[in-house]
Amino acid sequence: MNKTTVNIYRGTNGIGVVIAISFNKDRVILDFGAPFTPLSQVYDGEVRARQANRVKDALLLERIPQVPGVFSGKDLQDLPLQSYEDSAANTAVFISHLHLDHMSEADKIDAHIPVYIHEDGIRLQNALNVVNEKEPRREFTPFFYHQTVTVGEIKVTPYFSDHPCPGSSGFLVETPDSTIYYSGDIRFHSVNNEKAWKELDLFSKHKVDLLIVDATTTSPAEFTGELIFEQDIYDDIFSSLKDFTGLGIVNMYNRDVAMMKQIVNLADKLGRTAVFEPSFAFILQSLYGIKVPVWWLDNQHIPEFRKKMRETREIIPVEQIRKHPEQYLLQNSYSNILSLSDLDQLPGKHFHLFGEPLVKGTKEYQILGNVVAKLGWQFRSYTNLYSFSHTYPEHLRKFIEKIDAVSVIAVHSSKPENLDPVNSTQFFPEEGREYLLENGQLKSL
Repeated sequence: MNKTTVNIYRGTNGIGVVIAISFNKDRVILDFGAPFTPLSQVYDGEVRARQANRVKDALLLERIPQVPGVFSGKDLQDLPLQSYEDSAANTAVFISHLHLDHMSEADKIDAHIPVYIHEDGIRLQNALNVVNEKEPRREFTPFFYHQTVTVGEIKVTPYFSDHPCPGSSGFLVETPDSTIYYSGDIRFHSVNNEKAWKELDLFSKHKVDLLIVDATTTSPAEFTGELIFEQDIYDDIFSSLKDFTGLGIVNMYNRDVAMMKQIVNLADKLGRTAVFEPSFAFILQSLYGIKVPVWWLDNQHIPEFRKKMRETREIIPVEQIRKHPEQYLLQNSYSNILSLSDLDQLPGKHFHLFGEPLVKGTKEYQILGNVVAKLGWQFRSYTNLYSFSHTYPEHLRKFIEKIDAVSVIAVHSSKPENLDPVNSTQFFPEEGREYLLENGQLKSL
């Protein structure tokens, strides 16, 4: 069929996105992540994935949708889904950023299909492989902002998207008869908001038939109404620690590396030394070349990676931190939270900066708060994860109005009906169903 078709396999009613856009035999798939369901996640850290059956299990558990022509016949085993070998489609996959709800299942795609990630995203993935001592499952192909990638008759041009994860991107997809823009995850309240608005000016010059947009904050459960800019958070931490003679502790997500860089700058401004766990320090150096000292964790087993870090990085002893807590801003992750017991009886302020546990109300989040309370420290958290990582409704309206697409599909939201775009027709496609795109209108096939 020499017409553009669109299939939203995942994303029209919840977190996690998989989108396919096809023209004739050419196809691009945008993102390939699992749904974000922390309260019902099977792989909870206790349940172990079966390596030989990881593709089949993921399909049966609906971690990945039933996309034909993407998985090898060997991995599918006896599942009745068209394999890569039996498909005539010319497919390429483009990942908007390295948050797991957008890319966690990309390693299961047949090795013959290219998977494109921004060069910074690949550097982050390589660093994560090192710190977790895991061999990479597949090769990724780098893309660069504003440089078009051709997939048969389809052209894909990546644009900068302001999100906490390095290399975050949106994609302008041009087929012979239609132009589609997929936003990826977006926001306009970070320290890079001016760059984000300027980038919008660039790609909005194109006549867009269909906009597929991150609408996370249209759900009242995911948007608190608290309009906090990223700089406000750093200013609050600065004010809280400026005249404080105790220890400052921050909890960040290891994929949001830009925030690590800001914390180092904040520590300098406070006259403190930022001290990271070895894995976070390695990731920060891999992305930005910033080398910070580390504090050593009391683990019985010392992996090869940590052994190398111990030999090459300045180590701040716990005894030194105990003696002069006012000199340090310490990064600590949830998995190593018991290491904070070595710093008991010190005055402290703990800032939860959207690290793990990611969701308030979970068991893990309660454990975090309980440990901090037992140590007698102040606990400070900010607006919820969704509000921080995704654009506020007011900015979202401006984004949609600026692009002025014929039609809009809301993704990454549990309440897409709340989007209500004023200058575009909103469609509510059924997940896994293919639609014909003509003159910006979706029609069922």
